[in-house]
Amino acid sequence: MVAQHAVRALLSDLVERAKTEFVNQKNILTFEEYIELIMKKPRKLTRHSAQYLKEMIDSFGVVEKTLGHGEKQRAFKVFERKSRRSRAPIVGQESAHENIYGVLEQFVRQGRVDKLILLHGPNGSSKSSTADALAAGLEEYSKTDDGAVYRFNWIFPTDKVGYDGLGDDGQSKRIGFGFDGRQNYSGRSFAHLPDEQVMSKIVSELKENPIFLLPVSERILLFKAALKKSEGVEIADGDVPRHLEEGAIGSKSKRIFDALMSAYEGDLSQVLRHVQVERFFFSARYRTGIATVEPQMHMDAQDRQLTLDRSVQNLPTVLQNIRIFEPSGELIDANRGVIEYSDLLKRPVDAFKYLLTSIENMSLNLSSGVADLDLIMMASANEKHLDAFKSSPDWPSFKGRFELVRVPYLLSAKLEQKIYEPDVEIIECTKKMGPHALEMLARWSVLTRFKQPDTEAYAPQFRSLVARLSPYDKLAIFDGEELGTEFSEQEKSDLKKLAGEIYAEGQKSFAYEGRFGASPREIKMMLYFAAQNANRDSVSALSIFEEIGALVSDRSVYEFLQFEPSHGYHDVEAFAQHIRVEYSRRFLREFYSSMGLFDEKQYVLAMEKYLKQLVAYVTGEKIYNDITHRNETPDENMMTEIETLMGLTGERKEIRENVMAKVASWKVEQKAQKLEIAQLFSTELKTIEKNIYLGRQDYIQRIGEALLSFDSEDYNKLSSEILQACEKTFGALESKFGYTRKNAWESYVFARKTLG
Repeated sequence: MVAQHAVRALLSDLVERAKTEFVNQKNILTFEEYIELIMKKPRKLTRHSAQYLKEMIDSFGVVEKTLGHGEKQRAFKVFERKSRRSRAPIVGQESAHENIYGVLEQFVRQGRVDKLILLHGPNGSSKSSTADALAAGLEEYSKTDDGAVYRFNWIFPTDKVGYDGLGDDGQSKRIGFGFDGRQNYSGRSFAHLPDEQVMSKIVSELKENPIFLLPVSERILLFKAALKKSEGVEIADGDVPRHLEEGAIGSKSKRIFDALMSAYEGDLSQVLRHVQVERFFFSARYRTGIATVEPQMHMDAQDRQLTLDRSVQNLPTVLQNIRIFEPSGELIDANRGVIEYSDLLKRPVDAFKYLLTSIENMSLNLSSGVADLDLIMMASANEKHLDAFKSSPDWPSFKGRFELVRVPYLLSAKLEQKIYEPDVEIIECTKKMGPHALEMLARWSVLTRFKQPDTEAYAPQFRSLVARLSPYDKLAIFDGEELGTEFSEQEKSDLKKLAGEIYAEGQKSFAYEGRFGASPREIKMMLYFAAQNANRDSVSALSIFEEIGALVSDRSVYEFLQFEPSHGYHDVEAFAQHIRVEYSRRFLREFYSSMGLFDEKQYVLAMEKYLKQLVAYVTGEKIYNDITHRNETPDENMMTEIETLMGLTGERKEIRENVMAKVASWKVEQKAQKLEIAQLFSTELKTIEKNIYLGRQDYIQRIGEALLSFDSEDYNKLSSEILQACEKTFGALESKFGYTRKNAWESYVFARKTLG
């Protein structure tokens, strides 16, 4: 009984909260109550679809990001949320989203939508996810006060409700219903009638703004009066939003409206009593203001005659003699919101030719008449279908009605990794993700997308420098990493300044960077295949290498595998070898660190002390000694020792001036951000590390040989000193770097074999 009482209390509380929420959201209003809302929020409640969508994007906020190639770009937060389809944020498509936002701003300025936004790019580049993120944003925004949006229905009461209608006796006036005198609804709206007192409710499928029920002149006067009252602003007739002057109710509602106006002898107030204003909420699941048209679907809108249906029996007499049509279809469902044509160009051209007039006029020609549309049309297409369509005789007719927005693959491995983080979370529920595995996979995928630079696009003094760029150099530039020692400090500085140009040049040609290469879909597939590898106890980099090898073994499957390698580009096997070598080097660094031979943090601190000494040396100042508590001249021995470890040769003065110039250049480029020594001196730290290892080669060799016996009986026969060193190394690789013991051993064997 106690449990039953608790359930009843819970349900009662739930019911009460739902009722309170329904009332607070103002879900059902009379027409007069809706006009009162407009007087308070005239701009919010009279928005057309483009204005609504733009303000929805604004409502989620915006941040500024600096991309890997140095360009600053706005990032709209609505695209960084988990969406219904992908359940993951969209990564790295800020430029595409900026273009979409720009198109919406254009629609807002001109007061109407007159183009379809066509998202084009390679398969799996987040085109549909972008449309889905907008749909998810609409759903959430429509639940807020600022996002409230309304439609209207026609309400006709039962015989139990009396009202002043039309009749000959002057008393029991009615329009097709009886009157038993139980209630008196004279002059009152029927919007809030309970269901049992409603004989017929006719929904407007187009979800038109209820303000369109007013004559154009009256709605303009209302809008101007509301602005003056709510904002103290007076506007001229020419500044009234265009859609308020041109908008109209649909054919079905127009026929009902005209019939009632005739029945009520032109008394608009009587007609509006039958109007129930209803708040609606965007929903992709229930196709309310959001719809997706798949390639195999052909009919996007149609209507059927309602008066031929049995439901006509519930209509009032004055409506039974008019032809009422009920429109339906994806375009009708999506009105006031967004429709997405998924893979539009996979459909035969004849299946979407109607879009030519629909986009230009934002209307549909149905059998019952013209239906005005107020929605954003979006579509997706891959580059192959778009190329084919551009050669079609129909392309000239469509190109002026399409706004093309490119959605390419990413060119940053750091960003590419973020795409797969949700998948990694899923995988790690059952299997550990090994160190560097995802990074190596991302690096390989991005390397497949680069193309050889067109040096003629650059200033003459930089052409020879740009010509030397390898795919690996481009990857470093777009990831904001330090270039290798094959470039001088001046050349590195020049390339950093050219990063934006290098990125832009790669986007100019037909075969733009990000059009071809490994798709995120293939990368996800390889991740999950690697997770199923029964021979590995984790999703290690080694299992990733095996999956890449399997993928590139059949070049007929993927187009990017069929490109001929040229000057190091499009060489998928060389890219695979590159990540194998890169992984081996990284593992060995962690292996040596686990042996206690090298601690990067320790040498970063040493570099910090060196730079303090160096600044004092260059400026001729003394430096405070924390031990002696005196100001002393810079420690020449300490500086020379660090410089020797870094492998810097030449005159000491010149060496130190070059180091200072490197630091100054970094501060200018990073706009005085905190000095990141590990990043700035990454090459020098590697040299220090290498020099340390060279001095301990014998010890490293002994431990390495011992580790090779790990998977055999000989391992336990090792001397206690060596066994203890091995166990200490294994333990550090596990605790400090995240390897499993088996993965660590396999990686050591792999690294020795790879690097010789």
